Amino acid sequence: MSRVVNVAAIQALPIGHLLNPENVGHAVDLLKKASALGVDLACFPEAYPASGEEELRRAARELKLFVIASFLVQQGRSLFNESVLIGSEGQVVGRQRKVHIVPGIEPFSSGNEYVPMETPWGKIGILICIDGWGFPEGFYQLSRAGVEMIFNPCLIFKKKPQKKMALISRVLDYKIPIVAPNNAAWSLKIFTEDSGIPPEGGQSLIVVPPAYQTHEEIKKFMREAVSCEGWIQGEGGKGEEILTAKIDLFPLKKTRSIWTDCFGGCLLP
Repeated sequence: MSRVVNVAAIQALPIGHLLNPENVGHAVDLLKKASALGVDLACFPEAYPASGEEELRRAARELKLFVIASFLVQQGRSLFNESVLIGSEGQVVGRQRKVHIVPGIEPFSSGNEYVPMETPWGKIGILICIDGWGFPEGFYQLSRAGVEMIFNPCLIFKKKPQKKMALISRVLDYKIPIVAPNNAAWSLKIFTEDSGIPPEGGQSLIVVPPAYQTHEEIKKFMREAVSCEGWIQGEGGKGEEILTAKIDLFPLKKTRSIWTDCFGGCLLP
C-alpha cells in the first residue's frame, strides 16, 4: 500500500453568502481543478459549500477523489457544523461535527466525539476550526487512535496569527501533518440579508514535520537555532487558490517512534 498522498487545501471564495446554493457548483469546479493537479484528497474550508452533499459525492466518484466538504446539518431543533469525508467511489467514509462552538457567534449545537477515519493511505482525522488550533485534546485523542494526518477546515477571520502559531506547535507535539484550508478573503454573510463584515480570510496552511529517521537527526534539530515555520509546505494569500503538497506518511511513523525514544520518555496512556 502506497503511503504517499497528494493533498489539497482549497481556499474557496464563497459566492455572496454562505448558504448561497451557487457555492455547490463552484465547489465542484474547484474539485475539477484539484483533480487536474493530480490531487488524491482535497479539503474545503469550514462550512463550505454548506449544502449539496449529493452533488459533492457525485463529483468525488466521477473524479476518483477523496474529498472533505463541510455542511450545515439540521437535526430536529439542532443545527450542526459537520465535515464529511467522501471516498473516491462517492461513499461517505466518516462524519465529524464541530465540538467547540464559538460563543456569541455560531448558532450551532456541539458534537461530542473525535472520529478517526480510514483511507487508503492510513487513518486521518478532521478537527473543525477552533477544535484544531484552539484546543489540544482533539489532537491527543486522534493521535492515540492511530491517526496519521489531520485536516483542519477553517472559517476564520481575526485569529489567523494565533492559528498559525498553534498549528505549528501541534505538528511539533505530535509529528502529524496538518492540512488547514481557510476561506478566501470575503465579507462574511451567513444569510443573504446579513450586512457582512469587513473582508478578511486567507492564509490556508499545509504543515508537514521533517521525517527524522535517526537520533542524530533529532539531536541536530535540537542544536539548531531555526524556526519550525520552515515546516510550512503551503501558505495561502488572500484570494481563492488551491494549495497542494505530496506527503509520505510512511517515514513519519518512524519519526514519531524514535522522537520519544531519543528523549528517553514513554507515551502516556
